[in-house]
Amino acid sequence: MTGPVVLVGPKTRLGREVVAQLSGAPLLAVARDAADATVVAGLPGLDPSRVVDAGAGQLTERIAALGDGPVRLVVTALGPVHPETPRTSYDAAGVVRDLGFVEQVLAAGRPVRIVLVSTILALAPGADRRYYGGWKALVEQQLQELVDECNRRGGRASLSVLYPGRLLDAAERRGRLRLHTSYQSLAARALAAGSTDRGVERTVGIDSRIWFLVRSISLALRSLTPSTRRSVPPPPEPGETD
Repeated sequence: MTGPVVLVGPKTRLGREVVAQLSGAPLLAVARDAADATVVAGLPGLDPSRVVDAGAGQLTERIAALGDGPVRLVVTALGPVHPETPRTSYDAAGVVRDLGFVEQVLAAGRPVRIVLVSTILALAPGADRRYYGGWKALVEQQLQELVDECNRRGGRASLSVLYPGRLLDAAERRGRLRLHTSYQSLAARALAAGSTDRGVERTVGIDSRIWFLVRSISLALRSLTPSTRRSVPPPPEPGETD
């Protein structure tokens, strides 16, 4: 695998595995601000000189001097992470900020191969995960628009998306847990996806394929039966009684 790597989401478990597998290859780990840069610089196995404060607008300049060949932009964290309570305004601000970091990468004028590690819930969210899955789908759409705009301006960019299910450490994959994907395997797939000019879309893991199949069948059956959805009535006005 060739080409330098820019990593968005170095603090995630998957991001740390990407760093481990690069083993000294050209890398920039994106920090969101100065405080975040201090935290990222302290991560095991990561040379502090490889950390860039993208919030200070340093990313484009650093990429210009980062190795040779197309840039592999691996995104392991963009958007809310398993939120329990929707915080639309807060989450939207974070997504806009992080998309700005992607724009800094594209502005460097080098070929860029974006790899978004999404989730199978972006394709088939359960009833209780629509907010999370919806944000993942929106992030993918926004990245595709940035790629299309870059190519219209004469640049060279592509987007690959991976849709894993549950992630485990390789040592945990025993028995039925082998249905799930390891962080190690997914990191390798993400780096490999960034090594080709053509974007790919791929489900990762047996569990993600089973989930997608079950959800597809469920949706097909629901289309044949009356809807059981019900709206929630508004609370009574102050002073009103039943």
